[in-house]
Amino acid sequence: MEPGHGQGRGEDNTPNGAPGARPSEGSNAPGGSASPEAPPRRRRRRGLLIGGAIAAALLFLTVGTVLLVVLLGPGGPGGGGSGSASAPETFQEEYISGDGPEKVAVLPVRGQIGSEETGALATPAATPEALRDGLRQAAEDGRVSAVVLEVDSPGGGVTASAQMHDEIREFKESSGKPVIVSMDATAASGGYYIATAADSIVANESTITGSLGVIISFLNYREAEEKLGLEEVVFKSGELKDIGSPSREITPEEREVIQNLVDEQYDEFVDVIVEGRDLPEERVRELADGRIYSGLQARDLGLVDELGDLETAAGVAEEAAGVDEATVVRYTQEPGLAELLQARLAPQKPEALRVLEEAGLSPSPELQYLYRP
Repeated sequence: MEPGHGQGRGEDNTPNGAPGARPSEGSNAPGGSASPEAPPRRRRRRGLLIGGAIAAALLFLTVGTVLLVVLLGPGGPGGGGSGSASAPETFQEEYISGDGPEKVAVLPVRGQIGSEETGALATPAATPEALRDGLRQAAEDGRVSAVVLEVDSPGGGVTASAQMHDEIREFKESSGKPVIVSMDATAASGGYYIATAADSIVANESTITGSLGVIISFLNYREAEEKLGLEEVVFKSGELKDIGSPSREITPEEREVIQNLVDEQYDEFVDVIVEGRDLPEERVRELADGRIYSGLQARDLGLVDELGDLETAAGVAEEAAGVDEATVVRYTQEPGLAELLQARLAPQKPEALRVLEEAGLSPSPELQYLYRP
């Protein structure tokens, strides 16, 4: 038969291998099996390129979000400064009891007192900055008639404790709103120091309080250095520049210098108790020998006003504010994205350093109003 009638060519008259050719499954034409695989390979390549572009875009957005959060988070550009009159509310309100139109705001002061400058993972639970923000919010809320500080703290740094004491006094003077302290399980040393600024102190019978005094400790590893064959070589500008060096015994002159610092801060502690509790100085010095007291003992000694729990303290706050019945709310705060990211990205403390801190030792000594069980 003449060509052109379709025999042996396929009904579309298209030669094998030409564009659009679709050989039958059994075709044994040379190269017939390669052509059908080319389009899928191109599709896979195109899919990989698209997937890579999407992954790159997601990575770019993630990095951009992290940078934006860090820049706009607390302390970054545009972040609300502490104490600013126009600063947004920092805390949420958790309902506790009551249904009156006025409010009693409960501000928790929990954990060791210190500065938030110590880093994301080492930040103490009770900081002057957090207390300042809580008191600011209570001052600006017209419905808050009184504040209760819910203290559960062994104390902490001398400077941070003094700052918190000053914040409470300034709040009372500027707002005219009374402040009551409700002592929880522990309110000792610096925890008691800040309580002396309140109008009244309520403690549980079993509260651990007292430990009125100052402490500073230095880690000494001289014997360990000798066993390891190590020696520290020091160049200093003055005889006392390396005071408290951990690689040698402390000298009598150094002891005198450090003890003078301790005595100075101890006098400050005595003064705030004398002023806040209206007790004779001689009596305060008798009580402030470092020992701890139960809440019951502290009440009998005049260090606290009455015994009771948070409900009792809220009632005292209502009475001090001249309110018949108030809604009692606790200020709470959930960590924001910036804080969570900072905590995740912050370097972990070495295990040896954590062990030392748990034992009450620190490579960076500081004066403390701190109760060490």
